[in-house]
Amino acid sequence: MGKKNITKEFEIIYQKTYYHTLKYVICKCYHLEDVNDLVQDSYVELYKRMQKQNTNIENVEAYLIGIAHNLMKKYYGKENKIIAYPFGEEKEENVVDWKIDLERDIVTKENVDKVWEYLKNKDISIAKIFYLHYTMDMKIADIAKALEMGESNVKNYLYRTLKELKNVFGKEGDDSGEKF
Repeated sequence: MGKKNITKEFEIIYQKTYYHTLKYVICKCYHLEDVNDLVQDSYVELYKRMQKQNTNIENVEAYLIGIAHNLMKKYYGKENKIIAYPFGEEKEENVVDWKIDLERDIVTKENVDKVWEYLKNKDISIAKIFYLHYTMDMKIADIAKALEMGESNVKNYLYRTLKELKNVFGKEGDDSGEKF
């Protein structure tokens, strides 16, 4: 297989698997700052393996998750156990989603970085929930399944933190009078 064919095949694989790989790494990493590096390193490793091997990988998504899993074990050390994420068809469930428009309520272009920094200083579970819900557009039921939490816990983290964000970054601004 020529380099052009490998590159084209890799691009197709990347487009098909990026969402699930990103979701896996977000759910299993210990620091959200590591996500981009871990995802990028996973795809670099896949590309290197594709160059060395001229065989087709049957289940490329599982193979890529395996690469990401191994990279996280190396990255975080053997003492930290990474639990494998079982991929499968995600069922649509009839769950009431009390969706709040976070951007409309509290996030403006000026304070999005401040809100994100605030969230990163919270419990890692809260930051993961916000990222999965607002960036990856995942439903609460899917987040609960991915993070192995109860739906009520996910909702509590989400809505308590939203209330907290409204108090901290609300229309009144902070104690110094600065408006966000």
